[in-house]
Formats: sequence, C-alpha cells, structure tokens
Amino acid sequence: MSSKREKNVGEFIGTAFVSYLATNIDDLVILMNFFTEASLSNSSLKIQHIFLGQYLGFLLLLGISLIGYGISYALPVEMLGFLGFIPIVLGLKSLIEIIRELYKKSDENLDDILPNDDISTIELETIRYRRDTNEEISSEIINQSSEFPSIVNPSSRKSHWKKQLLNIFSFCFNIQTLKIASITIANSGDNVAIYTPLFAQASTWQIVVYMAIFLVMVFVWLMFSYLFINFRPILSIAQEYAEYLVPIVFIGIGIYIIITSDCFPWLDRAIRTKNFQNG
Repeated sequence: MSSKREKNVGEFIGTAFVSYLATNIDDLVILMNFFTEASLSNSSLKIQHIFLGQYLGFLLLLGISLIGYGISYALPVEMLGFLGFIPIVLGLKSLIEIIRELYKKSDENLDDILPNDDISTIELETIRYRRDTNEEISSEIINQSSEFPSIVNPSSRKSHWKKQLLNIFSFCFNIQTLKIASITIANSGDNVAIYTPLFAQASTWQIVVYMAIFLVMVFVWLMFSYLFINFRPILSIAQEYAEYLVPIVFIGIGIYIIITSDCFPWLDRAIRTKNFQNG
C-alpha cells in the first residue's frame, strides 16, 4: 500500500478539481439566484455581500472538514441539512411581502395617486424657483466651506481609525453577508462528507494544495455566475421577474438541501436508536 507522499502534485490537483466540481455544481444555481436578487434596485443584497458571504461560508466548511473524521462523531454532517429551513423561511418571508404589496396596489384608488386640487402654472413655477434657489445657496455654502482648510486634531485620528475598522467589520459581517454564508453552509453536506476523508488521508502540503484550488474555484464560480446574470438579455429578464422568482428559488433550494442531506431519516434513526452522534 502506497504512502501519502508517494502521489505527485498533478494527481492531487486533478483530485481537487474533481472534488470541487462534484460538490459545488449545484451552487451555481444558488449563486445565480443571489446575483439575480442583487440586480434589483431596491434590494439590500449587494454584490460584495455575495462574494464575502460565499468565502466566509466556504472557509467555515473547510474548517469543519479539517477537523477530520472526529467531526462526524461530534456533529454528523446530516445535521447541516436542517439549515435548509433558512432559505425556506427567507423565501416565504419574501413571498408574503410580495402578496402584501400586490394587495396594497389592488386597493389603491386613482384619487390616492393623483392630487385632487388643481395646481396652477404659477404655483409650479414658484416651487421650481424655490428649489433652484435653495440648490444655488447650498452649493455656494459648500464651495465657501471648501476654501478653508480643515484643522485635523491628532487625538481624533485614533477615533477615525476606530470608526474605519468598525465600518469594515460591520460591512463584512452584516445580516446579508451572514445570510449568504449560512445558506452556503446549509448546502455543504456533500462538501463536508467528501472533504473530511480527503483531508484526513492527506499530508500537510497536500491539504494546502486542496484548499488553494478550492478557494480559486470559489472565485471562478462567483465570476461565472455574476457574468452570466449580467449578460444583457439575461439581466433584463432577471430584473423583470426576479422579484417573483427569487423567493420561489429560495424555497426550492431549502427543500433540495433538506431532501439530499437525509437529515430527517437521520433524526428518525437517532430517536429510535437514542444515538444522536452517529444516528
């Protein structure tokens, strides 16, 4: 039987690519759904949230996989399937909001949208004049204030850097980023099941090769999904129907994760055998 170190780098690169493709091909649909949601003008989800959340989630599941076989005794991978309820809840929440908006629109009268009082031409001109005048005054104040150099207090530099660090931290770990990361982990049952024995049988440099290729492939997956959604004909269709498609896809993703993870059969076995470590 050959030892760990007798295999060459080429074999491990090939194994890494095959392992990533086999475990992440379904992530393309999820990423495209995220980018479709981000394409909406009123969406709080931004492109940077998707990139940060995907990498955060993937790094966490790599950390779980690095623990090795021991994790399968402490925390069975089937338990990750219960995280599939997260996208289902998000999808149902979005559907309820859409139904509410449609209900509000159906109840709106034309009198609520258009004013009943007649506005004369003179009044319109007066409003326009006031707005233009205010803009001129405000721009003049800004120009005058920019002429005076600001005096920087050295003691305020520390607070400035603290604010910058706090802004970066809140930007990286906001609710949208954590949402992406949680769904990434929820869909990682097969990743952990394959990466765990892969890392357990590998030496240190082989694990480094695996992880480096996986992280590069995450970026390739993200860019492919982003460019595909932002292709002009696809983007126009996505923006038109995304509001209705995104929650349905989220619910479908959650159901898919729960079914493929076998979390409920595992729970049934665990209850019957009273063994919640291995089910």
